[in-house]
Amino acid sequence: MKDKLKLIPFLFLIFVTLWLRLVNLGYSDYQGDEIRAMWRPAPNQGMLEYLYAQSKGPTQFLVSYLIKWIDPNYANQWLLRLPFSLVGILAILFFYYLVYIHSGKKIAIYAALFLSTNGVFVGLMRIAQYQPYVILFSILTLLAFSLAIQQERWKITGIHLGIFFWAAAVFTHYDGVFIAPYALYLIYIWYRQNADLPRSARLTILAIPAAVSALALAAYYGPLWLSASSGTTSYWMERIIGDEEVTLLPSSIFTFKLYNPLLGLYIYWALGIFSLIRFRRIFPILLWFLFPWVFMEMVIYDPGTHIYTYLIPGTILVAFGVQVVEEILTKIMGAKWSRVANIAWIATMFMALAAISHLIFVDHTPEYPFEQRRILFWTIGGPDETYHQWVFGFPYYRRWEDIREFITSDESNSFYASNEKNSLTSFYIPYTVGLTKAGYYIYIQNPQSFRARDLRAKVRYWREHYAPIKVFEVEGRVVTEIYKMPPGSLKEIKAAGY
Repeated sequence: MKDKLKLIPFLFLIFVTLWLRLVNLGYSDYQGDEIRAMWRPAPNQGMLEYLYAQSKGPTQFLVSYLIKWIDPNYANQWLLRLPFSLVGILAILFFYYLVYIHSGKKIAIYAALFLSTNGVFVGLMRIAQYQPYVILFSILTLLAFSLAIQQERWKITGIHLGIFFWAAAVFTHYDGVFIAPYALYLIYIWYRQNADLPRSARLTILAIPAAVSALALAAYYGPLWLSASSGTTSYWMERIIGDEEVTLLPSSIFTFKLYNPLLGLYIYWALGIFSLIRFRRIFPILLWFLFPWVFMEMVIYDPGTHIYTYLIPGTILVAFGVQVVEEILTKIMGAKWSRVANIAWIATMFMALAAISHLIFVDHTPEYPFEQRRILFWTIGGPDETYHQWVFGFPYYRRWEDIREFITSDESNSFYASNEKNSLTSFYIPYTVGLTKAGYYIYIQNPQSFRARDLRAKVRYWREHYAPIKVFEVEGRVVTEIYKMPPGSLKEIKAAGY
């Protein structure tokens, strides 16, 4: 009976991980970055030419290329997202095993639950984006190196696999480099541990797969960097030094709280501070945490959701914090009562974190953060909280398939404009023009563009003086309004003083 009870935390981990990543996965319309991850080359554009034009690692595009064989038009959102969500689920399970072999079952289950319930990882694992693959390959890298240290049969194979997995992580995205402190620490332990091997043999074991991986990465990234367009270079520089036109300073704290509202930030901070009591034990993990943290927070102007690179080791640190608090309560309350108290507060904490992630990612009544949501005594979300562009994985349905059907049913008029971002509108309706000709105006409630485009004079005039010719609702809420713009409307607007 006791053995069965010990399985409950792990079964809870499995359930929460699957639930938060698979339920209602196909509900939302595509987001702009998901559309960019699709395999959509221009006519007569070769594979390499197309990949280099994306200015990123190719993994997400290769995955979407395979999906294209099943769903050529990417009409099924669930199908495109599924491979990314499944990889994210595998990453959490391997993460549990990685922490388990270093720190034991208790720290492993705590760390994996933090990773599973953290909204940043939930959101990134519910869309078609590269992050789940970077996370999986990074964890497999560290796991392979760890097995090379701990098991004789993995002594050489683990090193080779680890280096190849690391190359796969970097091949997917540059974020793969941020495991370097912990990866190099494990390699150092392996090198010292195998002192019975000649130095030349150990260096050869390391050098051959490293050289092969480096050449493979250089073969792809070298031409990519050399062929980077001015637009791509400008984008990189904007992420590093910022945009002079943007006066609002991006905040990783805001991003974390958006994905983990209410008490999430304070739980991580408090437990992270408690973990420092185990400083010697957590020192390698702390180095792993600090490397991406310093880069993202002190070098990069706008890290966005790339904070996931330091949140991975961060979950291990806060897991140690949980253990420290447990031990403090044991000293204060004694073994008997502290056992009950520890089970109560730890179970409540993880169930609360899982429930909040369910409400803001899986449930969609209302659609946080675009609409306000009530959780117990708190109100979260609303348009004022979505000014930041890094909003991924949240429920978002504006009935674009129905919009397309309505717009394209009018064969006499193929013009339209919208307050939504062009990458999204042009995917669902493959022609768009500015608001300069007669046609339709598609007004989206809480657009993914997060801009005040709907407040432009022409649009404001139409919404004040005309009723929409078509309204789309979701569960009783108006999400889209369509207006007809007849010929000569610009003169009318000008005459009205707009």
